[in-house]
This record gives sequence, C-alpha cells and structure tokens, in this order.
Amino acid sequence: MASRTKRRETRRKRRRRADQATSAFDLHAEALVGSLAAMQRLIVEFAAAEDPSAAIDAAFNEAVAEFVEGLRRFDAIRLIEVARLAFLPMAPEGETPVTAEASAALVELLALIALAAQQETSGPGPGADLIQDQEMSGFVSNAKDELEALLHLAQIRTFIAADPQDKFTMVSLRIRASEVLMRNPSYPAMAEETNLALLDGEPTVHAALKDELGFDASEAHAVLNACDHLQQTSMNDRIDAMRSTTLNAMCATRAGEAGKDLVQLARSAFFSMFEPDARAATVAIEDIVTHTGVAEDVVTTIVERFRVDLRTLSITEVVDAFTTGRNPMRTRPLIASDTGRVMLPHPALNTVAIRESLEEHLKKSPAWSKYAKHRGDLLESRTRSALGRLLPGAHFRDGFEYYVPASDAERVTNDPARYTKRVEGDHLVIIDDVAIVVEDKAVALSALARGGKTARIRTDLTGIITKAADQASRIRDGIERDRGLRIESEGWVDLSHIREIHTIAVSLDDISAVLSATAELVRADLLALDNIPWTVSLHDFELISELVDHPAEFLLYLRRRRHPDVTVMFSAPDELDLFLHFFEEGLWVEPDPAQVRVAFPFMHAPTTAELRRFRAQQPALLTSRTDQLDSWYYARNRTGDDSGSVPKPTMVASPIRPLLDELQSQKITGWLSITATLLSASTQTQRQFARYPSDLLDNPSPNGLGRSLTVPITASVDPAEGWILVWATSPPGADSVSTEKGLRDYLRAKKYQLGIPRGVVFLYDEATRDLIDAYYDGHIGPLDTALTASLSTLRPPSDLKKRLHPNAFRQPKWMNGNLRRSGKRNAKR
Repeated sequence: MASRTKRRETRRKRRRRADQATSAFDLHAEALVGSLAAMQRLIVEFAAAEDPSAAIDAAFNEAVAEFVEGLRRFDAIRLIEVARLAFLPMAPEGETPVTAEASAALVELLALIALAAQQETSGPGPGADLIQDQEMSGFVSNAKDELEALLHLAQIRTFIAADPQDKFTMVSLRIRASEVLMRNPSYPAMAEETNLALLDGEPTVHAALKDELGFDASEAHAVLNACDHLQQTSMNDRIDAMRSTTLNAMCATRAGEAGKDLVQLARSAFFSMFEPDARAATVAIEDIVTHTGVAEDVVTTIVERFRVDLRTLSITEVVDAFTTGRNPMRTRPLIASDTGRVMLPHPALNTVAIRESLEEHLKKSPAWSKYAKHRGDLLESRTRSALGRLLPGAHFRDGFEYYVPASDAERVTNDPARYTKRVEGDHLVIIDDVAIVVEDKAVALSALARGGKTARIRTDLTGIITKAADQASRIRDGIERDRGLRIESEGWVDLSHIREIHTIAVSLDDISAVLSATAELVRADLLALDNIPWTVSLHDFELISELVDHPAEFLLYLRRRRHPDVTVMFSAPDELDLFLHFFEEGLWVEPDPAQVRVAFPFMHAPTTAELRRFRAQQPALLTSRTDQLDSWYYARNRTGDDSGSVPKPTMVASPIRPLLDELQSQKITGWLSITATLLSASTQTQRQFARYPSDLLDNPSPNGLGRSLTVPITASVDPAEGWILVWATSPPGADSVSTEKGLRDYLRAKKYQLGIPRGVVFLYDEATRDLIDAYYDGHIGPLDTALTASLSTLRPPSDLKKRLHPNAFRQPKWMNGNLRRSGKRNAKR
C-alpha cells in the first residue's frame, strides 16, 4: 500500500511539473530559440566554405534574386495588402494581440522589394493577367520563411564584417539589429502625446511648421492615423461582405435554391477578403479629408512629405539599406499608388516618422533654438513629474546651479567656499539618508548612428549617456567628498547624513536596445564601472512610475539595476523587460560568498551550497515580459478606466507590506531606505520578519523586561550596504525615554562593533501590540566615551558566525543587566 501511495504521489508531482511547464510556456523564448537555432545552422554551413564571407554574400544575393523573381508578376499594392493580412497580428475589438515575431519588419521588407521590383518594370511583370485565386496568398505564405532567412543571412554578414577588436562593435550591432527588427519601443499613444507636446506645444515652433511646411504635427498624426483607420474599416467591410454572402449561399443551399451565380458571388467575396484589388487595399485622399476635417491641400502636402520614394534606389540598394538599419520607410511610411490613392503597411512607424521628419526640417529653421530649449524643458518637466510619483514627500531641487573645483589646486583644498566653477544640475532628490541625482538628455540618436556608423555612434552616445553620467557623478562626488554642496542662491547645503546615492540618466530618445545594455556601454568605455547610472528612456521611466506601488520598490530596483554584477548577468530587449523581471524574480545576483566574508568578517565561512549557487550562475537573456503590461495599458487607454478591470503588473506580494506602509505613513526617519532593505529579503525571510513581532510579543520576558532580536543584513560584498535590524518590545509601564535611549545606544554600539553603517530598531508595545516607533541610525565615525566603554559588554561578533534561527532571540544587554545571558523562546510553534 505504501509503495502504491508513493507511486501515486510521484505521478501527481510529475503532472504538476508538466502543468507548470505548460503554464510557463514563453512564446517569446520559443521565437528567440528558433531564430538562434536557424542562425547557428547557417553559421555552421558557411564556416565550412573556403571563403565564408564570399559564400554568405553569394547566398544573400541569390536569396534576394529568387525572392524578386517570385513576386515580379504580382501587383505590389495587392501583394502588400495580402502580406499585411498574413503577417500582422490581429485580435477581436478590445483585445491585444500577442506575437513574438518581427511582423512589421517583414511587411516593410516585402513592401520595399515589391515596390522596387515594380518600379524597374514599370508595373507588374509578365503573367500578371494569369494570376489565379489564392496564388498571392500562397506566395506570401512561403515568403515569411524566405524573408526571415534573408534577414538571418544579413545578420551573419554584418557579424562577419564587424571588427571584433572595436569596443563599439556590440553596441553598433545592437543598434542596427533594433533598427531592422524592432518597432514601437514606446506605446504609440504615449509617443504621439509626446510628439504633440514637443512639436505643437511651443507657439514659435508650431507657427514655423505651419508657415514653412504647411502643416503641424497634429495634422500629420491625423492623416497617417486616418489612413490606417480607413484601411481597417475597409478590411472589416470585406469581412462583413464575405460573412453575408456566404451565409446567404448556405441558407439558399439548405432551401434547395442555390444557383451558380450565388455560389460564385460567395466565392468572389471570400477571395476579395484575402486578396482584394488595389482600390480596396488603398485609401482615397478625399476620404482622408472627410475623416479628419483637414483641408485637402494640407492632406496632399502631408502625403507627399511621408510617401516612400525609391526612384533613385535599385532593388539591391533597397534591401541593403533595410538590412543595415537605414530603412527607407522609417521617416516615409506611406505608399502612394499610380492613381494617387495611399496605403500604410502598418502604423508602427507613424510617430517616429513624424517626429524625425519634422525635427530634421527644424534643424534648418530659425525656430531650431526655440525647439531645442523647449525639448529640454519638456523632458525636465516630465521627469520631475515621474519622480514626484515615485518619491512622494521628497525634497526636490530642479534646474539648480552649484559649485565645483575649477582646478586641481581648488580640489585639494577640500573647501567648497573656494570653488569657482559654477555648473548646472537637473534634479537632486533627497529623502533622509538617500540622494538620487537625475540628469536629462533631450538629444536624439542620428540616422548615421542608427545605421551603424561607429564614429557617429560614439559621438551621439557620448552626448546622450556619457555626458549625463559624468554630470550626475559630479554631484555624487561632491556629496561624498565635501559632505554637501554649495548651491547658488542657497549657500552651503549640509548633506553629511547621506548614506546612499543613486544616479539616473533619462533620455528623451527611445533607444531601448542601447540603454538596457549597460554591460556593453561599460565595455565600450561609454560608462565607467564605478559610475553606472540607471540609463532609461522618458517613456519607460514614466511607465515605471505608474507601475510602482511603494517607493521601496523603486529604491530597491535602483540598487539592483545599477549593481555591476546585474549589468553583466542580465540583458533584455528593453528596460521594461528588466523591470518586470525584477517584479517577478527580483533581478537578483548571488554575491561571491568569499567576498561577503571579507566585507563582514563576523560572518560564517562560505558553505558548499553557497559556493555552488554562486558558481552555477549564468548570464541570462530575458525575453519579452510585457504581455500583461500591454493588456493593462491598452485596456486603460481604450476605456479611460483605471479601476483594475485588467490588473497591472505588480511586484510579488510582500508579507511585510503593512509594515512598509506604516513606516511611510508615520514618516519615520530613514523610512525609504529601511523599507527597501526589508523588501530586499527573500519572500521566506520576509515571512520570518513578519512573525518576529508576534513571536516576541507572545513570549514576554518573565523578568518583566522587553524582548528583542537582532538580525544583520549582509547580502553584499560592500560593507557600506550592510544593515542591522532590531525587533524589540516595550513592556507595560516602561519609561519611554529610557527605553528609546537604551535601544538607540545599543544599535549604535552594535553597528560600530560589526562595522555596519546603518540600522533600525522596530519597537512594539506589549500591551497594545502596536508599533510604537522605529529608531533609525546612520551614524558613522567614532563613538562617544560612554558607548565605547559599552562595546566590551556586547556579545562578540563571533556569536553571529552561524545564521540566526527564527526561534533565537537575543536581548540587548541594557535590558537585563546580564551581558552574557540571552533570552530564548521555549514554547513550541
């Protein structure tokens, strides 16, 4: 019986594991693995060639030629519409499609090749009149694999041509790959809102666009969005017509009245849905005018500005431009037919095209200086708003000026009063012992950089990332060196209490593939290993500010995200994937146990299990984590309802969330750094933290004194990141003044003894079981005479060599007068 029971239990465990594996199926990981496998097969195949580079070039050119030969006889407009229906994800109204494929890129590449081929022959090739129903659909069905293979060949060709000795190679490859494959690094609605605020929000700039181009950003968005909307309406009308005629034919057949004409009509409606004629696939100018209310001449001007023009490019040049990051459709996403009707292969490029096209014009306009200032002001304002959501109650300095040494001679004086160089800072945020320095960069990555030009990449990223990091670190260094800043109009600002400084660089440009690749930025010397700010785009920063439910989550993310080991261990397509992985699994990297032992000598020697976990870690490439975020965002945007009908992503529930909220609501000194430290523990450890007050309160000391438990937090190789947490109780009738003094003295002495800079005592009332107060201590430096004398009465650090068991409680010596005794709970759980 026991054996049979054991077998049943084994089968149940297997089924649970299988169910978990199924529920954890990652569509994006499957797509990535499939793509990497295809790339590997090609690499193995070409590695055996006498000249791999020549062999890849030949294969690439042959693949292009074969693809072109297959599509020449089709009308380009019709073929693009068939590809749109086949490649682009669709979902019922109110739902968000989920796909892991680069669908938009495949549609663009097919469209460019088809248009260039038709341009060469001045129309569809020979045999166009003999095309059968579903022939285009059959071609498009096979075209997907052919286009993906072509892109794989292009990627391998790029890898081979890259210089492995150039530090910028990986950054260049990431930029180029994102240009080829990625669309919509920001949600379109967010990007459009920013476009309108940038380009139409400053009166001088808006007037210049109207006067010099004949339209503004709002009208450009209206026209491009209308084109997409009208195409979707036409497609839905074809679907309705197909349903109606098919239903009529079925009803007539059942009644015995079906005729050849009715069946042919249903058949025609079916094929018109999937393979419509060019007129049904396009939109008339007058229909856009009617839909938008924009004047016809303005619509025509906008269409001319944004229609793709391949007249000077051959098929080979078009394909080469697309596969190297110089997509002809990036700023010209519209396609115009010979009849003057237009189509939009997809709307993903609309916001990018409008902003980049109009900014390119403004660079040659007298309004450019106004625009550049407005762009910077808008970024600073939006960044400040996001910071306000993330860090309520903080003290903010925005757009301030301060003084730094102008020379080595001034620097060695260490006297801020003598500094003569006045510089600017964008944001300095102070909450108790935490300082957050934020620098904003509104400049954009140029077209040359997006196309992989190394020299331009270096110039652009230095202006966007390196400069911001240097400016932020200048404030950080001033606080650490001088223990404060001399700020214009304020004078000397004492910041000697700051124990934790984080730097952030916010970019207006959405270059997620670069901003999230911190390790590559360090390797390329764009960032220094000892100066790693969190580099993030404005839109991602704003979204994160809406996702964070407690400020502790944000501070913990900064601690983890800026950690040098995290930058090496995790890489992802964009910042939101890293952030959502943090929500799910903590973005945690096991520290080297041997180095932890060096940082905290009182710790036990590393165990075999700890060493094994550390050595077993492998760098991880995170796939997309944004499916739930997409659903929440689009649901909220669609209905304007933020009631939670579609839940937003949240961090794994914390067992100590009530304590985090209470510390914040009571504005306990150090509440932000304390709550982030509590939240940094594993869920299991947090459960223990949550039980400590009850365990102490349920087992009061028989001698009428309070109980306590001391826990050091040593999950880092940096002693400055250590904490001491103390849970303590106050018995009825205890003197509050002496209790507080005793606890504060004990905490400070214990910190000094263990070499830990920060700590906190959580004091609970044994009568009411409520949290009375929390006493933070960030004192560093020597102790006063009385506390120095008390060090000899503390338990030796060697007592902490073994991990504290949840049932083991140590009493502060000042409570019981016996410095060698410890209170221990005997009651069973």
